[in-house]
Order: sequence, then structure tokens, then C-alpha cells
Amino acid sequence: MMTSDTVLYRPSVQEGLAAEEALLEAVCRGESHLACLAWSPHDRALVMPRRHARLEGFDEARSRLEGQGWPVLFRATGGTPVPQGPMVVNLALVVRCEVRSSAAHLEWGYHRLGDPWCDWLASLGVAEADLGEVAGAYCDGRFNVRIAGRKLVGTAQRWRRVKGSRDMALLVHGAMQVDGEPSMLVEVVNAFQEVVDDPQRFQPDAHIALRQAVPELELEAALSDLMTRLRSSE
Repeated sequence: MMTSDTVLYRPSVQEGLAAEEALLEAVCRGESHLACLAWSPHDRALVMPRRHARLEGFDEARSRLEGQGWPVLFRATGGTPVPQGPMVVNLALVVRCEVRSSAAHLEWGYHRLGDPWCDWLASLGVAEADLGEVAGAYCDGRFNVRIAGRKLVGTAQRWRRVKGSRDMALLVHGAMQVDGEPSMLVEVVNAFQEVVDDPQRFQPDAHIALRQAVPELELEAALSDLMTRLRSSE
């Protein structure tokens, strides 16, 4: 259960995804203008867009992964499959905002999450944090948070209309591997790719876990600072 003094919520993957949706719904109903949630699941799942269920070989891939302790769940955003587990910390930021150019606001949304994240990494002593693509990374995009060119955080966003208003609610999400070797998660995604006969394969050295860059990290204290930065950034 998430309490008022809890920095990091530890739900199931399904509960974490539902908690993000609840934050978005609250802003859409006009009950909130800004909310932030950090969560790390106590279980594991491979989370992917629902369109993957139409792939030839999906049922076999799902069965194999479930047998290996990686059930398949679906999400509302696009991209490739992404592993979720206790080694991953998710940050969801929901903001009520005005809409102008949609393209400009897509970029604004990613910078609204990514720029404070890079500043936070710098405060931890990470010298080479920036936003950009990473060849060979799963669920790659232009606004990954990178360390020395390797993917630390994958980002995604959703826009919904605020009820009775021209304003929009933005949910922007980042998934960051904190512990373990990136190869652990890359192998799970590649196993799915192989069974559905998708030739794309992903590379462990395209990814980095946070403790590889900051071995002495005090996670809860550091996350509290990151959430403060996300709430206060303009």
C-alpha cells in the first residue's frame, strides 16, 4: 500500500499500471493539476502494446515466457516489449496543460520529464547524462535518458482531454533499470522476439543500470529528490 510518507510504491506490475491510469483519470476529471508517482513492482512481467497479440507466434511466446516466470501484460503506449520487475523503478508524471502545436507539445512532454531527470543524474555525480536515441536498445526513442550513450530510462507519454475544458492531461512515464545486469532484461525481450519471428534483436551493451554508474546510491533519498525536481520543473 502507498502511504503519505512512502517514496517508492511497491505494487504488482498490474497494480502499478492501474495506479498510473488513476492519476491520469484524476487530472482528466479536474481533481488535480499535477501528480507524481514512483513505483517498483514486487513481481515480474513483460509489458507490451496490445497490437503484439496479433503477431503470429504470440500465444506460443506468451506461454513460454509465463513458464519462465515472465507473464505478458499490455500497456496503452507503443514501442517494443519492456520487462518490468523489482530491478526497475518507474516514474509517472501527470500534468494538466494547455495545447498549442501537437508536435511541439510531444517534445515538451518528453523534456518535462527528461530534463529534470538528467539534472538529477548530474547531482548524483553522473557526468554524461542526456536525452537521445540508442542503437540496439529495446523500445528505443528520441528521448531516452542516456548515460554515456547507453539507455538508462525509456520514456513514453499519453494525452487525454480534461473534462469540460480545452486543456489536456499529459501522462509521461519513465522506466529505469536500477539493479542487476542489463543482459537479464535484454534476454527476455529477445526471447519474445525470437518466438514471434521478429528479426530485430537488442544488445545488452546498449543499456545501463543506475547502480553501474552510481554504486553507492541511496535509492529512496535519491528518488525523493528526483520527484521534487519533477514536481517543481516548469
